[in-house]
Formats: sequence, structure tokens, C-alpha cells
Amino acid sequence: MKKLLALVMALAVAATLFVGCGSSDSSSEATSSKADSQESKGDESKEDASSEDKADDSQQDTPVDDGTAPADAPFDPASGITENMLNRSIKFEGDTSRLAAKLKEAYNPDGGKKITKVAFLGDSITAGSGADNSANSFANKVFAWFTENINEFSKPVNAGIGATDSYLGVHRVDKDVIAQDPDFIFIEFINDCADDQFYKATMDSLVRKCLAAPTQPAVVLVEMSLKGGGNCQDQHMVAAEAYNVPLLSYHDAITPEINAGNFSFDDISGDGTHPNDIGHGWVADIIINFLEKVQADADNAAEPTAFDPATPSPTGDKYKNATIFDAENGDMTVNMDENWDQQSTPWNFKNGWSTADGGTITFEMEFKNLGMMYYKSTKGDAGIVTVNIDGEDVKQVDGDFTGGWGSYGTNVEVYTSDETAKHTVTVTVNEGERQYFEVLAWLVS
Repeated sequence: MKKLLALVMALAVAATLFVGCGSSDSSSEATSSKADSQESKGDESKEDASSEDKADDSQQDTPVDDGTAPADAPFDPASGITENMLNRSIKFEGDTSRLAAKLKEAYNPDGGKKITKVAFLGDSITAGSGADNSANSFANKVFAWFTENINEFSKPVNAGIGATDSYLGVHRVDKDVIAQDPDFIFIEFINDCADDQFYKATMDSLVRKCLAAPTQPAVVLVEMSLKGGGNCQDQHMVAAEAYNVPLLSYHDAITPEINAGNFSFDDISGDGTHPNDIGHGWVADIIINFLEKVQADADNAAEPTAFDPATPSPTGDKYKNATIFDAENGDMTVNMDENWDQQSTPWNFKNGWSTADGGTITFEMEFKNLGMMYYKSTKGDAGIVTVNIDGEDVKQVDGDFTGGWGSYGTNVEVYTSDETAKHTVTVTVNEGERQYFEVLAWLVS
């Protein structure tokens, strides 16, 4: 009986081993069958698979905070600028080698009268408008950082003039900034938004002038913002990219937060243009943050190279030799009738010419391009003049600003050509009740 049971068990084991091994053909069939089964399943569930793919794509498209996203909830601007805002503000880093070298050169922790000149060229924002006091302006805050962290013997050069643009800036930069031997130049002009091509050209020539200055200063462009998002950084980016100059954007720092509802422009500006103390503080933070980043890696920076005048200009360097002619400066001959006097009102443009009773004044000078600097008055007595060049009327200029926010000096280009030549320029006050007018200066290039 035991022998019979043993025989049955042996046969059963043998049968099991035979099925488990199988042949090569049966193995192929089994594999093929499995693959067919999977393909069939795929055909039957394409809709499900598509849904899965969509889910995967959705996950991939989910925004990742790369350090530039706006805050996820409203916050009090008085609490300070956020790290993500600072990250966004570096719109174009450019070549920082000159900036790094100048920071290393200026750094003077052990004392000694090594002078560092820090210059600011711009409009009313650079001059400090909107801040409760001068110490709260962004320019003075940046300068304070220099004296506290870089060199206590730093000296400021604030060439900010209200209601001005880079067109005037390129004509006055030699006298107001470059003649002061600057080591650093920060350029800010919110008034360059009107004419894209015009201001691309003025900023182009302005940046070239600064880079070619004898002291080889580090140049940084600072871009502001108007209420509603108006800004000039597209115009200025042309020069920044052409010469690899850093461009920092207050506009890019604040706009995503405003769009997200985290605060309003009115929280950081009292008039829709000029930053208040908070806004000025943020502009300073943006500049200082960039300076600290460059300084931290200054030892690894490449050696800077001097500006090559042969570097191509994206706009033709139209204002290469821009300068200002007035009653004390410039090669010209002036002939006035009895109604005109050699005097003008603005504190920073006192060497002009004015009339209260109309009349004509004539200038003989050499130029390729010409702009008029003139006075806009709110008094209600300023008239319109006709500018005539070589016998041809080229421009009507209105000095009236009745009902405006205040009297101020402004400018307009009246003539442009491809060749330099000597011209006769006549300014005549048009007939009418208003006969007052001031020619403050001529912008010559």
C-alpha cells in the first residue's frame, strides 16, 4: 500500500514539472497574448489614459515659486519690501565687472581719505520729490549705505532736476555729472515714456557718455513706475542691452503685487508719480540689494574693460556731442531787440533770455540738432513763439501752463539733420495778449 502511494505522488510531481517548463513556442504565445491583452486594454481605456495625461500636464503647469512670485496675501507695505520683490527688480543684470571693481576700489573700512563720488542723474524722483524729507529720498538712502558700508569719505552728486528727461540729461551730463569725476552713476528718468524712438536715442547717447567718462564709472539704470503701470524701461533697455549695463526695475518689483491685490499704488505714492517714504525706501532697497550681491562676489568678477568708442550704437549715437548753450556758455552770437533781456527765472537755468513785451531775438550758432529749453509759466501771461531757422518756420512753442501744477523749465527738439552747419535761429513772440516768454538755453548737438 505504501509503495502504491509513493508511486502516485511521484507521477503527480513529474506532471507538475512538465507544465511549469513548457516549450519555447508556448512561451512566445503566452507573451504575445499578454501584450495583446495590454494593447486591447489600452484601446478600451484611451479616454481614461487621456484623463491621466491631463492630470500630469496640470501638475507640470502648476506655478512653482522661483523666488519671484507675488505674495499669496495682502500685506502692509510699511512692513518692508519682500525678497521676491527684490529678486524681480533685477530686470537686466548685465556686466557687473565694472561695478564690482569700483566697489572693491571704494571699499575703505580702515579709514583714510579715499574719496568716492556717488552720482545720481534724473528727474524730480531723483531730486527727492514725494519723500517727507531729503534724508528719506532713495538717493540719500543709497548714499548713506555707501558711507556706512563702503567708504565714510564718499561724496554725493545729486543731479536730479524736476520735470526733466534724458534728452536734457544727455546735454547736461558733462557739466552736472562727468565733470564731478564720479565713480558710480545711477540714472533715473520716468519722463521718457512719450516717444519710443526719441528716448531710445537720447538714453543711448547718455549711457555712452557716462561709460566713456575719464573715471570709467560704474553705470546703473533705475526704472520707476507711474500709477497704472506706465514706465520707460522698454526705451531704456535698448541701451542697457547694447552696453551690458545693469537695469533695475521698481516697476517690476511692485506691479505683480499690485495686480495681485496685495497693496495699491496709492500706498506707496501720494500723487500717482512720486514715491512716498515707503516707495523711496524700496527704490533704495532695490539698489542696495543689487550692490550687496555684486560686492559679495566681487573677488570672482572678471577684470573690467574700458569703454571702446568704436562700440556700435543701436540708434546711431545721435547726441554724441550734446551740450548746452546759454548766455555764459557756448559759441554763438546773440542779437536782441529792445524787448528782450539777458535773464531768466529758474534757479538752475538763470543764464537765459526773457521778454515781457514780445519781440524777436536771434542766435547764430553751429549745430546738427537743436533743442530749446524754455519756461512753462502758470501766471497766465506766457505766449507762443515761432522758431525760425534760416528763414523757415520750424516750430511753434507754447510757454503757457495756466492751471498747471507749477511753473517749470522744459525742453523740445526743434531741428534735426544729418550734417553740422552754421544756422541763424530767430525766436519771435506771436501776436496776442500774452507776450511773456523765456528762452532758458539751447540744447546743441
